[in-house]
Amino acid sequence: MALYMMQIKYTLDAIKDIAESGSNREDAVRPLIEKCGGKLISFYGLVGQDHHIVLITEFESLPDYLGMALSGIVGGAIADWKTVQLYSAADMMAATETYRASKDSYAPPPNQ
Repeated sequence: MALYMMQIKYTLDAIKDIAESGSNREDAVRPLIEKCGGKLISFYGLVGQDHHIVLITEFESLPDYLGMALSGIVGGAIADWKTVQLYSAADMMAATETYRASKDSYAPPPNQ
């Protein structure tokens, strides 16, 4: 399973609608994430950043994550978004094993 951090910036109209309605956006996004095969790990608001919220999600595949992201984005409330794929210490340990097993199979260009 892969972890993704999604940073979301709302439109001004969406911020106003959320403030006036009292809509809990964590409750709103959880069913979408689950319908696309993912799990919502955490949901946070951001202060002093370009984006308003951050979601940490877990998905089996990138296409499942992207399908979820598209479903949310085309709704019209999101002005901008960014995704960062996250990795754990265990992922890094596995990567170092791959590195050690493969490092001798590549040579940089001459004179480098």
